[in-house]
Amino acid sequence: MVLVLVAGYGWWLAHHGTISDAGRATIAKLVNALIPVFLFYSVTSKFGREQMIELLEMAFLPFITIGLNWAISEAMIRVGLVRKELGGVFVASFSGATVLFVGVPMTTALFGEAGIPYLLVYFFANCFFIWSAGLYRIQMDGVARRGGVRPKFFSLKSVKVLFAPPVVAFLLGIVFVLISIPVPSFLMGTFKSLGSIASHRVGFEKLKHVPREVWYVMFSCFILRPLVMYLVSAPFDLDPMMRKVFVAASMLPVSSVIAVLARAHGADEEFASEAVGATTIGLVFALPVLLFIVNFV
Repeated sequence: MVLVLVAGYGWWLAHHGTISDAGRATIAKLVNALIPVFLFYSVTSKFGREQMIELLEMAFLPFITIGLNWAISEAMIRVGLVRKELGGVFVASFSGATVLFVGVPMTTALFGEAGIPYLLVYFFANCFFIWSAGLYRIQMDGVARRGGVRPKFFSLKSVKVLFAPPVVAFLLGIVFVLISIPVPSFLMGTFKSLGSIASHRVGFEKLKHVPREVWYVMFSCFILRPLVMYLVSAPFDLDPMMRKVFVAASMLPVSSVIAVLARAHGADEEFASEAVGATTIGLVFALPVLLFIVNFV
């Protein structure tokens, strides 16, 4: 209810003109500037060196989960369940989640701030997927629709984007913890205050109809991803909080970044926007079920 009410209040302010388009653009820039600060604070304040090493030992689990979902989405395209012209955007949407903008408030609401570092591990795997395989497949959609040169799976541009400020801040926080570099308390207090301002806007204006591929994406978000994450992590003796956060993170909606990439590279932006909107709305109904299930994970 907290998440729904806060999001609803933000929508009401925007709908009544209290926050203009220019204001939303300013807020978006502010959020992008504050996210790295928030990530650095979260990593350096929540773990000691031994706990960080234990966390990193299990960091491969989100990579395996996302990789398996990626393989399933590719198989669905090959057997004809998904239209080939949507292939790239579908693959990216099937596995790529909005880990920070929705994941942070959701994780805080469900598990408190202690769950944030575990969420950031999932964030890194998710970010790596979106800016490597996801970006490549979206670019291939653009080539199929408009022609042009076949993109490279890895390019200098994609590597630069992969190491964007949020990722760098996350990795820098890990380094500070592992080699025990102290951060002055006044800086940590500043980072905490600035990071708590971060928020995000999600639009639903392009959610006009729901094709079957969007239903497949919703199935992935709310059933397949968390099930795969649970099965992959089951054989390991994880901290209960880590397993719960990993399962919850795998259930997050499609990242709005995918719609931006689709527009930039000539892929099907409409489908990407519909997937973002449908899964974000779906999370409102899935959250109570999630809250019940994670208590038994």
